[in-house]
Parts: sequence; C-alpha cells; structure tokens
Amino acid sequence: MKQANGTTHSELHLARTLGIPEVALLGIGALLGGGVFTLLGHAAGLAGGGLVLSMLLGSAIAFINLNSYIALATTFPAAGGGYHWVSEGLGSVQGFLSGWFSWMASAVACSLYAVSFGFIAEEFFFDFLAFSPGGWSSAAWSLFFTLFAVVVFGMVNYRGVKLSGKIGGAIVLVILSLLGAFILFGLKHAALHVELVAYNFSAFLPMGLAGVLQAAALFYIAFEGSEIQAQTGEEVKNPARALKHGLFISWGVVSAVYVLIALVIIAATDGGGTPSWQFIGGAADRAMIAAGSQFMPFGYMLMLVGGLLANLAAMNATIYSSSRVLFVLGRDKLVWQKLGVMHPIHFVPTRALLLSLVIIIAAATLLPLKDIAGLADILFIGLFLQLNLAYIQLRREKPEVKWQYIVPLEPYLPLLGVACYIALGVALFHVSPTAIYFFGTWLLLGLVNYLGYAKYVEREDHERDVVYEHSVRFHPKSEYRVVLPVGDESDWRKLLDIASAMTREEGGDLIALRIHEMKEGQNADDAFHSEREEHLLHAIEEDMSKKRLNVDTRIVSSSSVPEAILDTIIEENADLVLMNWDGDVDTKGFVFGRKVDVVLHRAKCDMLTVKLGSGEKMDRVFIPVAVDANPNLRFTGKVATALYRTFGAKVTVAMVVPEDVRGKGDEYYRSILEERVVELKMKIPGGVESKVIFSDYVASGILKSTEGAYDVVLLPAARGGITKVIGVGSIPEQVAKQCRRKTVLIAKGHRGIGKPFWEYIKERF
Repeated sequence: MKQANGTTHSELHLARTLGIPEVALLGIGALLGGGVFTLLGHAAGLAGGGLVLSMLLGSAIAFINLNSYIALATTFPAAGGGYHWVSEGLGSVQGFLSGWFSWMASAVACSLYAVSFGFIAEEFFFDFLAFSPGGWSSAAWSLFFTLFAVVVFGMVNYRGVKLSGKIGGAIVLVILSLLGAFILFGLKHAALHVELVAYNFSAFLPMGLAGVLQAAALFYIAFEGSEIQAQTGEEVKNPARALKHGLFISWGVVSAVYVLIALVIIAATDGGGTPSWQFIGGAADRAMIAAGSQFMPFGYMLMLVGGLLANLAAMNATIYSSSRVLFVLGRDKLVWQKLGVMHPIHFVPTRALLLSLVIIIAAATLLPLKDIAGLADILFIGLFLQLNLAYIQLRREKPEVKWQYIVPLEPYLPLLGVACYIALGVALFHVSPTAIYFFGTWLLLGLVNYLGYAKYVEREDHERDVVYEHSVRFHPKSEYRVVLPVGDESDWRKLLDIASAMTREEGGDLIALRIHEMKEGQNADDAFHSEREEHLLHAIEEDMSKKRLNVDTRIVSSSSVPEAILDTIIEENADLVLMNWDGDVDTKGFVFGRKVDVVLHRAKCDMLTVKLGSGEKMDRVFIPVAVDANPNLRFTGKVATALYRTFGAKVTVAMVVPEDVRGKGDEYYRSILEERVVELKMKIPGGVESKVIFSDYVASGILKSTEGAYDVVLLPAARGGITKVIGVGSIPEQVAKQCRRKTVLIAKGHRGIGKPFWEYIKERF
C-alpha cells in the first residue's frame, strides 16, 4: 500500500493460480510453436546435415540461460521476468530496456506463430479439405486466418490466465503426441533405409560451422520459453519449487524433441535425388509437412493439424507474455501508466493486452516471416545477455538474500552464456540484416521514452516522499554530487567535515539526507518532522555556508532506509555516498549491518564507509596497501588528497609483509610499495611517507602500527572482482571492527561490471 498526497493506491498484484504442470506446459507450448513447424526448413537450408549440431548448440546455450533464470525466478518471483532482475542488477536504464525488449520480443514471436498458423490454415482448408477459396487469393486467406487467430486468442487471454492455461495445456499434450509419432515413424523409416541415411549425411557440414551457428541463431526463438515462464512469478503457487521444476522439465522435453526431430528429418526424408537438407530447405515453411507426408501414416493431415495446434499454443503463451511485461512496465510508470491497470472482473491487464495485439497484428502484416523470426531472436538475445550479467551482479551485490538456487560454476557459466549470445547476434546479422536494423531503431525509441517520459515520472514520484527540502547555493549546480545520510549520531559535525572535504575537492554539491523509516500503511505526509530536525539541518547549512559550498538538505520518508538512499543516488546521479557505521552488526550474516551492507553492494557510485573515532583531529592519515594491485587505490588517493587539502593531513602509506622475508626481499617489496603509491595518484606537494611493516598477520600488523601515531586509518576496500560476492574483504573488515579510537574510512570506488570483467580477462590472458 502506498499513500501520497492523501490518496491511497493499492499495489496491483496477480492471483497465484499456477502449479508445476501449468508452468511446464506454458514453456513447452511457447517452444513447440513456429520454431519446429515454421523455421526448421529455413534452419536446415543454413546448416545442412549439421542441423542436429545446431539443435544441440541451441539447447546448450538455453541450458546456461535456464540456470540464471531459475536462480532469479525462484529467489525474486515477479511478473515481468527479466525486466525486474536486470533493473536490480544493472540499473534502471538497462532494466527498462530489458522490459522494452521482452515486450516487443514476445509480441513479434506471437506474430511469427500467427503468420505460420495463417498459411497452414490456408493449406488445410483449401488444399487438404478442398474448400472453395471464393475468389480470394492464397495470400488473402492466409492473412485472414492470421488475424482471426490473433483476435480469438486475444479474447481467450482476456478471460484470464486460468482459462487460457487449460486450453494451452490440452493443446500442448496433443502436439507432443503428434511429434512423438513423427519421431517414431521417422526412426523406423530410417532403420529400413540405411542407404538413404548414409546419402543424406554424406555432406554433413555443407555450409561449414558458420552455417551451424547461423541456423542456431535463427532457430533460437524456439528456446525462449524461460522468459515466458519466469513472467508467471506472481501467479505461481510456491514459486521456488514450481518455477524450478517447470523450467527444467520444459527444457528437457523440448531439447530432446528438437534433437530427435532434426535427426529424423535429415535422416529419413527422401529428397528425390538431392540430399534431404536441400529438399527440406526448399520446402522452407512446409518442411515438417513435406517430411511427415513421406514416412508417417496420415502424415500430411497430422502435420497440418500439428502445425495449427503448435502455433495456437505458442500464440497463447506469447500473447500472455507480452501483455504481462507491458502491464508491469505500466505499473512501474516506465510507459503510459494506464497500461498497468487490470480489469476489475477478469483481473487481466486489458489495455496492455490490446496494445500488444496491435503490435502483433502490425508485425504479422508488414514483415516477411524470416525477418519476423530474426527480430524476435535478436530481441530475446539482447534480453538474455543482460539477464546473465544481472545475475552475476546481483550475486555480488545481495549477500543478504537467501538464494533458492545458485548457478553451477558461477560466474564462469553465465559469462560463457554472454559470449554465446554475442556470437549468435553476429551470426544473425548474416541471416536477417533487417532484423538488426529494426532492433537498433527499437533501442533508440526505448531510450527516447525513458529519458523523455519514464525518468520524469520517476523524479515526480520520488519528490512526493520528500517531507522537507531546502537548498543553499554559492555557485551553479555541479555535476558532482555527494550524498550524506544523517542519522541520530551526536558527532555528525565530524562526518560532515569529511563529506565537505570530498565536496570541496571535486567542486561539487552536498545532499544531506535525514530519513524516516515508515511503518507499513503509514502515510508519507505523516512522517515525523520536528523543530530539532530542522535545527540539525540548519546547522549543516550554516557549516557549509561558512565553507561556501552548495548544500541541499532533505527530510525523506521511506519504508526502507537503504532504498531511500539508493533512490536518491539514482535520482541525483550521485558520484559519492558516505555511510556512517557505529561498529555494531545488527543482523547475523552481515559485515557492517543490514543498512550499510545493502548500500555498499548496490550503490552505483563511489562509497566511503566511515567509523568515527573518539578524537577530533584528522592530522595524520595511515593508508595500508596490499602487495596485489587494487582498483580501489585511485579513489583512496582522492580521499587522501581531500584530507590533506582540508586538514593539512600528513599521509603515510604502508605495506604489511611476512616476517620471514625480513632482510631477504626488502627491496622487492619496497619497489612494489612505491608502485602502489604511484597508483594512489595523490596530489600532495612534497610527497608522502612510505614504509614496509613486517608481520605474519596483516590486520594485527596494521593495528599495532597505528597505535598512538595516527588519527585516521584509510583503507582501500578489498579487491572485489566479478568472482567475489563481497566487495569489502576480511582485512578491512577486521581492522574497522577492532580499531576502537581512530576514525576508519573504507574507500570503495565504483567500477560497474564492465571494468572488473575487463580486468579479469587481462589478468587471466
């Protein structure tokens, strides 16, 4: 329940009605559609006898992606699928784009299945049943059946997921029976005609491995069911169990069916003097029908019926998917807000469903089938690539979460998935350049919508939660922003001195936040706002005024202190946040406590974790550095420079090395120490003192060296590459917890995911 401006708004959620069978059948229905009955011939024309390898490759890539989906869907079940997780892991812009891609991908995939249904229905009625076309052309009837199917299944989805789930589930079981018969009769025919099998596989890779990759890229739409199933998160009973089993079951069933069908259709089809892959490639959209007619009793009729049912099942799943993603985008105010409204009786996102139907009809009417498939492929590839990166980032940023499933061999398996999707995207350009150009256009339209509409609405919403706000300016608003949450601590002035030192160093603005944590159901306008708090904020303004620095002071109400800080960082595009830590850990499993840890792992900016000491001075600064390079050194050097310029601090840089190297490798370690001093890039005239400390225990060596001699211990955060979940390692943690009287600063520079990945590659290769 959220309240703003005196008005109550209920958070919209979908009813939980689905179990393991429904989730599994939903995925199988989405997968066994146009992929098999429409694209198999096109894929065979690209890969030749290597079609079996294309199916195996697509299945393997889908398995990698499946693991990330299971981990995220079972831990964070929600309607909208990948959109929510990419938003959490990679930020709001990437999150919106993933939802933008997912919506269009599902809609375009539905167009593919609708077009496939249209031409199969035309052949069924006017070739098989021999009805009179009544003066209409084949193309006109195909278009009629295409539009008819879209409208009918739009109405079915309008009645609600329970009804459409029953219809879709029944269709899927019939399709599996037909494809099972196709495989069995095909294997029997191949066993009786061994010479035909040998001939068909005589040129196994006529187009080379590039053809195999291109076929896998074109056919990959047949493996996109994970996203559709994941979008049922809000409608699934016991999501941790149902989603995991449903996703694995559908992948296993579909992968086995695809590989066996590819094997059978190449091995058992008689091309009449030409290799089967050429015959099937020429049949294109009719490949399954042409092959089934040869070796399956009543094969022509059964494959026509199977094609009709498969495409209907896939249409059902993708109409459902596209409307749900658009509903969530509307609910989150990233597109027109009324798209996030549900029907009061059927509890279906009516407007989202109607707009999705318009997109489906437009794509089915205007684009050739191969380009429709290519566009759906590249949109899903873009989404899946983002999702695997988001999984890596969320595992690193959310140590407090109890993960229901963890991807094996992380982060290597998701990174392998990212590399595979890049390869598929490149291969797809050679199959359908039009699809790639349309993808680029859709990406630009999404950015225009986000920057022109969604970001504006997001800022409006955030401002409703600001109970008090005041600004003091001495120069134009700066691009550099420092966020300082102010708690109840009495020594806020010392914390402000550190924040103002960083603000002055970068010529930036300070944003001082006082946050009220609201209880459930409490109105934001009722947040406690006392004269004492205003006096505190006025004191901050007076202090900053004496230093002639810009400052914004705010009282913000929120149900979560960490989320309020993170929202402010995103809204202001902040460069630095300071978090005060009192030395206690309020929750088991956390390093610095829940509030600090959540911000530490999710803030997309530099961060200083501050543990204030008992002394007032900050004249002497001690910086311990490790033997290994640390990407946080550059930001640590900025902090040291700011402390020097504000307090005239003298800086000492030290390295702790084992006792057994004393007198043996002194010069070696001193040379490394000098390298680390250079990497700090401090701007301190006259330089700094540097020294090597001999101790077998790093933390105790640092603590002993600082006793009585220094006011501040400035620690670079431990190196937290993409392979680590915790970004602050055990040494800074131990020193911070055991350093009782001195002020401890832990400096963690923000690098995102791209820089750690690049550093990891450089280090390994």
